[in-house]
Amino acid sequence: MANTENPPDSSAPAVTEAPNVGKSASPAGGSPSRPSSLNLAQHQLLAALRATDVTIGRLDKLMTSAYGQERIFAVTGYLTHALHHLLASAPWIALQTRLGLLARLRSKAKQTPPNATSSQSRLLALSALMSETRYSLRLLGLFPLWTWGSATIKSPPSDRIIYTLTLLQVLVNMIYQALENVGFLASKGVISKKLIDRWGGIDKWYIWSTRAWFGHIFFQFFVLWREHVLRKRRMSGEVSKEKQEESLKAELRAWKKSLVNNTCWAPLCLHWCFEKGIGFPDSLSGVVSFMAGAWGVYDLWTATGRS
Repeated sequence: MANTENPPDSSAPAVTEAPNVGKSASPAGGSPSRPSSLNLAQHQLLAALRATDVTIGRLDKLMTSAYGQERIFAVTGYLTHALHHLLASAPWIALQTRLGLLARLRSKAKQTPPNATSSQSRLLALSALMSETRYSLRLLGLFPLWTWGSATIKSPPSDRIIYTLTLLQVLVNMIYQALENVGFLASKGVISKKLIDRWGGIDKWYIWSTRAWFGHIFFQFFVLWREHVLRKRRMSGEVSKEKQEESLKAELRAWKKSLVNNTCWAPLCLHWCFEKGIGFPDSLSGVVSFMAGAWGVYDLWTATGRS
């Protein structure tokens, strides 16, 4: 895309007139400094193209990492799931009905209301596709978990409680990922379902996988509590308040982000730990899932604008 704008057309010969008092020197009373409608449209088009180019460039940067790609799939799946349930909600249907009645009264013609069922099913299909794509991406999830555990053992945290909690989180996450991988591969016919059925079937493997994931969330609350205690100790030992703000601002922000993420996931994950759930409405699962990772996605998007 060119970064230069088209200059105003200067190929027409100049027209000179005798100077008249109180009259414009431009021909036909027009203003030569006012851009034509064509040039104005070109300028607006170039501006829109530049804005689009910047946005796509930032999306490209975001998707250069595996985590960024996973977040794009996650956000798409969560928002389409939420939009599906919004379009199927009673208030939205009532609003559509009233707007349809008003439109028919104004046009005095019988119009068929738009079929929202097909669009809702497409949204739900897209959400399911994003979820399945993330299942596929997580098939390789055991490798970074191994790296996390190895790095924790080689360079353990100074606090013994956080060290123990981190190792427990690594353990339950590896159990979660292994069970999910087996269940997903069995659902695709890669692993024999007969073997899985001997141990309760695919649904049981998924439930126990989710329970292991809930173990991570459970331990994370204790990690956040311990980090809060240690931070208060460091703050009480500091002399300068300016040094406190400089050294703890980023840490406190990361702590709050982790707390929001964990708090949003806890009721959802607990609901999925049981076959019949705990009563958490499915219509809100997409919204709450999006809220859990919204802060992290915002930080990723902001980082693409700095580089």
